[in-house]
Amino acid sequence: MLGLLFDYFFYDKIPGIGFPIYIGLILIGLFIISKDSKRQINKQVLWLLIPLIFFSSMVFVRSSELLTFLNIVASLLLLLLVAEVLFVGLLKNFLISDYLKIIFLPFRFIRAFFQTLPNIFKFWKVGTEPTEPKVSSRVIKGIIMAIPIILIFLGLFSSADLIFQKYLSDLIRIDIDPEIIVRSILVLSATFALIGAYSYTLGKKERSIVSSTTNTKSYTIGHIETSILLGMVNLLFFGFILVQLTYLFGGESNIVSQGFTYAEYARKGFFELIAVAIISFLLLLTTEKYIAKKDTDHTLIFRILSTALIIQVILIMMSGFKRLLLYEEAYGFTTLRLYSHGFIILLAIIFVLLLYKIHKDKRENSFVLRAFVSVTVFLVVINIINPDKFIAERNIERFATTGKLDTHYLASLSDDAVPEMVKILNIPDEDIRNGFARELYWRTQKDSSFSAQWQSSNISRINANNILKPKMADLEQYKDYQQQEDTGLN
Repeated sequence: MLGLLFDYFFYDKIPGIGFPIYIGLILIGLFIISKDSKRQINKQVLWLLIPLIFFSSMVFVRSSELLTFLNIVASLLLLLLVAEVLFVGLLKNFLISDYLKIIFLPFRFIRAFFQTLPNIFKFWKVGTEPTEPKVSSRVIKGIIMAIPIILIFLGLFSSADLIFQKYLSDLIRIDIDPEIIVRSILVLSATFALIGAYSYTLGKKERSIVSSTTNTKSYTIGHIETSILLGMVNLLFFGFILVQLTYLFGGESNIVSQGFTYAEYARKGFFELIAVAIISFLLLLTTEKYIAKKDTDHTLIFRILSTALIIQVILIMMSGFKRLLLYEEAYGFTTLRLYSHGFIILLAIIFVLLLYKIHKDKRENSFVLRAFVSVTVFLVVINIINPDKFIAERNIERFATTGKLDTHYLASLSDDAVPEMVKILNIPDEDIRNGFARELYWRTQKDSSFSAQWQSSNISRINANNILKPKMADLEQYKDYQQQEDTGLN
């Protein structure tokens, strides 16, 4: 049933209200099998349901493509977490490796599916004799496994040899709509995946979890090697920060004296600085995990060097944050720049949590749980901020001081931004106003057949349609308008 509903909710449709409904049906299925199997659900699963319901519901609320993608990914990962700890296991005991394994959890569903097949055939009562169900189920299982392989080889042989293709076409003269084949494959794939997922969840046994406070590692890094490594990295970072203090934080005159504009200097190297921060995080996390400890605690020299490195990395991220601000002052806000701001803040929080781990709570599982909560809260805040609307607001405010506005970019934002975008139709600059009216008109002419179906219903799209529909007659007269100048976002 859920396989058929997958086709009904998602085939040839854009994500909308159908997504949270389908997630809800999957959860109902989980609770039904828990009741039938008389197994107690972990109470911690109820806490996971809160962000899961929120992120899946935001697919119905927000229409930004990037935000919708993040909400769908977050919902699916949380759903996998629910499947992993529904009956056994504790989320608070998860290590970094456990979270990484969640990504590959669907591959375990494949094995669970094939292990469940005999029970499905037994339920169907294949055969009449006591020994027949076992043989019959194996035969049918073999046929099911062979069909997709045979189809793949038939397709390859048909492409490789025209005569074979002709014989095959003459042999099989069945006029089947390709869409039916695609939809059937999707339904079967969704059905098999859900059977495997439910089977895996129901058959999951309790596993022993080794406390992260117990040192079971056979490999360690010595204090001398670690001190040299972190010491040299600290010296390099210190030199870089001195340059940043002189030029980036020292004022525009220092930058201009070196032959750069403020915007050019701000744009150059931002992503390299973020890469430096990420590599530094991995370096600290690895050395902290494998360095030899004294009575389960870190040595004083390691704590000093790691603290110095974390502080310097945060200063470098502040440099990247400052670069973004300068570039936005020159060219305005975009989706990439806004999310980059948020990522820097999130990364800084993770570094603070790592610092706390080094000095106070040495347990890896506690650090990972705090990081998991931080990432979840970060995505919640992003949804609440409503990025596309925020970008439109900031760029319109910037127009009041600079007189520059990239109407083409603003018109490309999602329906989340429409309530703010229409304010441009009231600005005093006639050229920009008419140019935006043209962009807005052609935006409304795009094919909306995908979003017209109720499964794709979305609050932002409904609001945008209600705002723009009464304005269509006025917008149409500007459909061929040629804007004289269009400057702003680069």
